[in-house]
Amino acid sequence: MEAIMMINRIALLVLIATGMVLGACSSTMITGSWKNPDFTGRVEKIYVVGIAKQETTRRIFEDGFSKQLATLGATGIPSYGDLKINDETDQDVIAARIEAKGADSVLMARAINSRTEQVVNPGYVSAPAYGGRGYYYPDPYYRHYGGYYARSYDVVYQPATVSEYQIVTIEANLYSAASGELIWSAQLETVVEANLDALINDFIAVVTKDLKDKGLL
Repeated sequence: MEAIMMINRIALLVLIATGMVLGACSSTMITGSWKNPDFTGRVEKIYVVGIAKQETTRRIFEDGFSKQLATLGATGIPSYGDLKINDETDQDVIAARIEAKGADSVLMARAINSRTEQVVNPGYVSAPAYGGRGYYYPDPYYRHYGGYYARSYDVVYQPATVSEYQIVTIEANLYSAASGELIWSAQLETVVEANLDALINDFIAVVTKDLKDKGLL
């Protein structure tokens, strides 16, 4: 299990580095997902509950998730209009709201961990006469100061840089409204971006794709 988690961690760091170079928009990846083998149907009307400290974040997530479900032929019902999430919100209150909306399932998502990762971009030396850009190494003309000085204006040196990224681990669970049993569960890691809308939309796209791939949508 540790080996798999390490591979996923490395993959996410590669995703970050690749995104920097290629401008990739994806900043979320699933580190593991599970579907209840006893559940063989599809969900059509999902009550969406985003558990977040910021109300704005919750609303953006629930509205965005509902819009994405609509494109896949399902109905998403944001819960923020009639359900307040706090320490006093119990199971009976949530069940009553779900029943009132006529949902067949409920999806809950929340952040469970946060950490900072570093991506190191190694420095390089660009010297046209010696094959262009490459990782730093002493060229042959370094052997004498005269050659080094004569070629000094041909060389462009880019120092190594270290970038830090905050990565949040989020879990998403889909439950049956009728039985309350878990239908699907996933754990995801997403890179925190300045653009909150882009981050949430990317997360939603990854989650709904996995639900579709597993035959739930």
